[in-house]
Parts: sequence; C-alpha cells; structure tokens
Amino acid sequence: MRHAAAVRVGARSIGPRHPVFVICEAGVTNYGDRELAMRQVDAAVEAGADAVKFQCWRTEELVSKPVAARLAGELGYDWFDRLKTKELTCDDLRALQAYATARGILFFVTPHDLLSLEFVDRELQVPLLKVGSGEAHNRDFLRAVGQTGRPVLISFGLQTDPEVMDAVTTLREAGAAGVVAFHCVTAYPTPPELASLDRLAALQRMLDAPCGYSDHTVGWHIPAAAVALGACAIEKHLTFDKRDLRSLDNPGALLPDEFIRFVSDVRDLERALTPPDDAARAAARERARSWAGQSIVAARDLPAGTRIDRTMLALKRPGRGGIGPEGIDTLVGRRTTRPVPADEQITAADVE
Repeated sequence: MRHAAAVRVGARSIGPRHPVFVICEAGVTNYGDRELAMRQVDAAVEAGADAVKFQCWRTEELVSKPVAARLAGELGYDWFDRLKTKELTCDDLRALQAYATARGILFFVTPHDLLSLEFVDRELQVPLLKVGSGEAHNRDFLRAVGQTGRPVLISFGLQTDPEVMDAVTTLREAGAAGVVAFHCVTAYPTPPELASLDRLAALQRMLDAPCGYSDHTVGWHIPAAAVALGACAIEKHLTFDKRDLRSLDNPGALLPDEFIRFVSDVRDLERALTPPDDAARAAARERARSWAGQSIVAARDLPAGTRIDRTMLALKRPGRGGIGPEGIDTLVGRRTTRPVPADEQITAADVE
C-alpha cells in the first residue's frame, strides 16, 4: 500500500513512519468551566499527549432552538439547552491557549459554526483545525475551513463513502494545507462490535491522506489496536468523572491517570512496530541464545579416545561456550581427545 504524504503541523508531522499524534480531547467535559478546562490542559501535559483540543461553538449558530425544543422527546434532550450550558467563551479560549502554550503543549480547536471558525482562525491563529463529524459533509463550512490555509483533521462518523471523498476534495480545493482523515463512530460509548477498525484500511485505500482514529469506546485497548493497524493519530476524550451525566462523552473518556497509561501504551506500541536496527536485533538474539539456547553436552562420561555416536550426545541449556544443535552431526564419528564428564559441554577442543 502506498503511504500518503505526512501533514506538517509546526515542528511535527502526522502520517505514516512518524510518531503517533496523540490528542487529548477536552471536548465538553469541562462544561464551560474555565478552571476545569485548565485542569484538562494540566492532565494532557502530565500524560505526555502531543496536543490538547477544545471545542468552540455559539449555540444560536449551531442549533435551532425551536426545533430542538420540539424534538426533545424524540432525541432524548433539548439539544439547545444542553449545549448552551457548556459553551466556552472567547475569553476562556484565549486564556486556555495562553495557558497551554505556557505549559508547552500544542493547543487547537474544533469550531462548529462559521462565526466560531472566524474567531479561531483570525484571533487564536491555531496551527491546525479539526472538523467534527457533524460538519464533515457541510460543503459551505468545509470550504471556509479549507480557505484558512491550515492543516485540517476531519472526523467521519456520519458520512457515506462518497461524502467522505467529497469532503476531502472540498478541503483540498479550498486551500487546506493537508488533510488527516479520522475514522470515528458517533455512538457514546461505542460498543466494541461497532468500532469497525477495518474502516481504517478502507479510508487509507479511498483517500490519499494520513488516517487516524477518534475513539469513543470504553478503555483504551481499542484505540491501541487502531495504532497497531496503522492509525497515525489518535483522539481520546478526557474526563474527571465518568459518571457525570452532563456529557455523553464521559463513559468512553479516560481519567487523568488512565490517560497517562494510555499514552505510555501507545509509545510502547510505536516502539514494537518499528523494526529495530539489525545489529541491535542480532545482539539481543545472541544474549538470549547464550542462556536460553542449547549446547551439546555428554550424555554420559566419555573417556579420552571415545569414538562418539549420537547416543552419547544430548542438548541442554545454556548455550554459551558450547556447540549449538546445528553442529551435532559434525561430532558424530570423531574421537574425544580428553575425558568429558557427563552433562559437560563438548567443545571443538575436546575432539579430533
């Protein structure tokens, strides 16, 4: 499979053969509380995430108030009221960006409407943008995102294949400085049987773009599996209380201590998936063979001058200092030059 070109984000590159770009998704689990959002930045830094991402929207621009009220019974919530209470203000986001920068972690934002996009682009001037699944087939919005000229991460949790291809084409034609496509399942939490990690390979075949995974499953074994399957970026939500009913993200989010272990596991996977240097691999193999490998030993006491047959030889650990199993046929028929006690290694110096 041909590897898509990496997308450059500041000093980092997102793509195959580069370290996995781990995003700590602050999302709405700060409930519009600046201090709680600051704690999310701290947790992302402590975990060693590559970036912390917040969301920006103006509920009046994103949700129809009368329609949300009318459909509240069918949808389970009045989505206008539910989102309005979670907004971070422009001042909040400015403060969070400054704080994240001071803490040394990349900060970026998912804008959900055109006014928010304008603010994020012109005032925050973030190094990249994220498009959520809800907006990923809105051509007008995608054109505006692409026209910023920034790299774009885009989640596809609601789209058909033609919509996916159209979205990436729209972003590129509008001027986006690279696109990273994320497989996503918009179910909270996502049951394992719906995670569809095979979708990563499908996106890679469909798009000439690096692919990542935006996760909503419980735990972190499934996003770890996505890394093993080639995801070059992983997005996972952070929370301080998985039981808080104010956000659907909470059940599938990670607590701060879990996020630390998650990032550590991702880095371990990266190392495991990277072919080691040939010399290092050979040295490790030889170290292991020295104790776990076998060498040829005398099956019984062998006086000097004994003509060796196969019944006189056994193979036992450790391998260091002896002749390995591959040399057993070279000893058969030769004579011992000195006595070899039972269970002792037979070396080249012991035969003629």
